[in-house]
Amino acid sequence: MKKILSVLLLLSMLLAVLPSCAYGENEDCGYVAIDGYLFNVLEKTQKNEFEKSGYTVTDSDNEYIATGDTVTDKKGNTLTVVIYGDADGDGEITVYDYVYVRRVYLGTLKLSAAFELACRMGDTVDVYDYIYVRRHVLGTYKIGTVPHRTPPADTEIDGNGIKIAYIPLDNRPVNKERVEFLAASAGFTLLIPEEELYRTALDNMTPNSDGSTIGNREALLEWLKSVENECDYFVISLDQLISGGLVGSRYLSNTDLSFEMEVSDYIVKLSQRKHVVLFDTVMRLASTVGYQGYDLDTYNTLRSYGKTARKQLSGSELTVDNIVAGYRYDQYGNKISVSLSKTVVDRYFASRERKLRVIDHLLTNASETIERIYIGVDDSSPEITVQTNEINYIKSKCSDNLTLFAGADELGLMGIASVATDVYGQAECKVTYFGEGKDWAADGYDTATLAENIENHFNSIGATMDSEDENALQVLVLTRSNSLSANADKLMRQAVKNIENGVPTCIIDASDNNKTLPQKMLDYDYDIAKLLGYSNWNTVANATGIALSNAVARYVYIYKCASVTEQSNNAFLKALTFSLIKDISYKRMGITNLSDSSAYGPATVLKRINKSEITVKDGEYATHGNVSVSNFRYPWNRSFEATFDITVK
Repeated sequence: MKKILSVLLLLSMLLAVLPSCAYGENEDCGYVAIDGYLFNVLEKTQKNEFEKSGYTVTDSDNEYIATGDTVTDKKGNTLTVVIYGDADGDGEITVYDYVYVRRVYLGTLKLSAAFELACRMGDTVDVYDYIYVRRHVLGTYKIGTVPHRTPPADTEIDGNGIKIAYIPLDNRPVNKERVEFLAASAGFTLLIPEEELYRTALDNMTPNSDGSTIGNREALLEWLKSVENECDYFVISLDQLISGGLVGSRYLSNTDLSFEMEVSDYIVKLSQRKHVVLFDTVMRLASTVGYQGYDLDTYNTLRSYGKTARKQLSGSELTVDNIVAGYRYDQYGNKISVSLSKTVVDRYFASRERKLRVIDHLLTNASETIERIYIGVDDSSPEITVQTNEINYIKSKCSDNLTLFAGADELGLMGIASVATDVYGQAECKVTYFGEGKDWAADGYDTATLAENIENHFNSIGATMDSEDENALQVLVLTRSNSLSANADKLMRQAVKNIENGVPTCIIDASDNNKTLPQKMLDYDYDIAKLLGYSNWNTVANATGIALSNAVARYVYIYKCASVTEQSNNAFLKALTFSLIKDISYKRMGITNLSDSSAYGPATVLKRINKSEITVKDGEYATHGNVSVSNFRYPWNRSFEATFDITVK
């Protein structure tokens, strides 16, 4: 309330001396002097034009009048210029200004008075400041020039039709169908290359038409360049773009990295023009079973070899060259013996080195212009392994736009969710844990606790965790527990209560159990399709990223977008149907028949979805077309990647 009153008072002062000016229009409303600062100067104002208004420039080092410049008015008063959005003081509003505003908002950067004032419209830097400055930079919005101006009363944004260029990790359902559903459910148009350009073919699969078994790196780069002018947002898998996918990144071992560096440099330059979310992986402990002749014995031997503890480097010793030099030696400096051919071992380490050198080049040159960088530790382990020095090196190069995760398959979804919060605004969420495992290790793959894992995911997509807003998204997390069934019941009772009272709700099953909560999800009587997100898929990191991405993107869309389309509703139904069937029917009992109408079969799940309304706006619900599934298949000839078609009529 104090903030609102102070803003109203300041606005009344401004209105007394300003002609009327519509918010958001970049026009000259007249300069205003308040407390020694001069506001309402436009970006790119030439000094000679500025001085025609009666001011004298006494201290300025830039081509244009800029934040921090000193000027004198007609009465001889000395004033410091503040241009809203010009946080770096060069007189222009560029991507670097957005980076400054974002860092000030996150609390990782402190600026001196005039420059801090340039970051905000209100009493503090808030989410709208960095949204408006970023959108101004992208050319999708023109910020106003009035300082301390609060956002207009109607802060809803029409994000329908915003285009996202997406290069997936590979063509598995979690990276393709789930991402397509998610983007459409948030009102976005997803541009994605033809599947053959990013398709992986294992040894038991038909190669791509050009004879390759991984994605076409050169064609993907050309595709990315071809859609650059069409899109403002880019979600890019570095593994796909430089290695043809996750499998390729574990296998390619070339030492000439000219193409890889070209791609890296292009991404950095792209991020200076557009909003880029990049995701990559730390190579896992072993290569891929069923690819290029690798069998299960080779995989197990390589994984054991990779898990052997290496000497841990720190300080000035933690360099790429030293990490690579230590690959073959244990923590005591002894060469590690392994019953594999020299060819296999040499390729294994060459692949590791290749990936490490590429990400090092990108992080060294990316500065902070890449909006978000997600790096997943593939097949991570809490033990000291061959990955540990690589992870610590990447951490040493971290800035506030880089996050490491103990998972990889959720990162494409999280990239889309982060775009949603950038377009529509921060997601107000409230997390509640059920069970005593909040501070336990998330699972056998994670080096962090469950709470740290959850917080990592929230922070990296623009979501709060402890909002008291009555409309906040309630995220209910089932932890590991010695009383799992009882805590699952508590969670479900809360979920049912939320749904009956119109409270937006997401469920994350972090219990490391594939039966207890999935069973109860169908045992309780409630409108299951009113859930905004759910997952129990694979690792805790995967489940968290999948559930949270779906829920957050949909939540900010339906609560903050000016209009919710039928197309987005249908896409949301597909996303939720996929999660419920895959993560309940598949995880609990395996799927052999989509018509299975047993207690937890796909037909039973569908029946519950089809009799349930969905949330379409704040406190508003609607019926929907009939959802059906068909064409159950294994595109990678493995049950893990099982998928099916979903139709809404």
